[in-house]
Amino acid sequence: MTRKEIYNRALEAVVAHYDEPEAVAVAERFCADLYGFGRFEMVLDGGVEPEGFKQGDFEERLGRLSAGEPVQYIVGHTEFLGRKFAVRPGVLIPRPETEELVLMIARRELPRGARILDVGTGSGAIAVSLALEIEGARVEAIDLSEVAVEVACSNAEALGAEVAIERADIFAFEPEAEVYDVVVSNPPYIPVAERVEMPRNVVDFEPSEALFVPNDEPLIFYERIADVALGGLRRGGLLAFEIHERLAIETAQMLVRKGFKEVTTYEDFYSKPRMILCTK
Repeated sequence: MTRKEIYNRALEAVVAHYDEPEAVAVAERFCADLYGFGRFEMVLDGGVEPEGFKQGDFEERLGRLSAGEPVQYIVGHTEFLGRKFAVRPGVLIPRPETEELVLMIARRELPRGARILDVGTGSGAIAVSLALEIEGARVEAIDLSEVAVEVACSNAEALGAEVAIERADIFAFEPEAEVYDVVVSNPPYIPVAERVEMPRNVVDFEPSEALFVPNDEPLIFYERIADVALGGLRRGGLLAFEIHERLAIETAQMLVRKGFKEVTTYEDFYSKPRMILCTK
């Protein structure tokens, strides 16, 4: 099968799941990561069959793509701050707004050898990136999911990051008193009622436990992590959250009630309130 035929079939498989620009981007990524050609190579010589092409493997992957499975799971990785992170079903795919959160922390003036805790690490994107971006940082990460812990450990090893990763339930986790300089989290925050508004490629394939919270307790994880931070952060330590744009005010108010200082909401590159930073 030629490059052009592979691309056309990939594009045909995804048009029902994405708008046109995103469908093109997904099809191009499918071709580049699995078959080694991009738009330039296809235009230049679209009649060539990729080296090592196997029809059976292609049809299996194409079927997954046609079913709406995220291309990141099919190719086995995603990009985060210019680094390749392995992802697979059962682990949330890191988003660009999370990159912004990491950079906001990395650009802060932190103590030398800052100790950082990442709650709900997933693929390890936040923890591993902070360990690599902040010289001398001592990073720890927890997640309830065995799959997430396995993937995060693999990513830390592959990228040469020293991160202590363990399986733990945040609702049972008790930190050492006042040892952390930063507590950071991108916890579940989408009320179950909003599930119907979301793309099927997300709700049908990404782990529900990493996305959704009860409608009547939308801040359940934020409140618990805030309590952990109150005990575990040093005086003046930083608590950093990725948040739901529709719950920004409620999240900020909760943090103020708990006694955090300098509670500040930040917008992402789409001008939506998506991050909150505050200090103990």
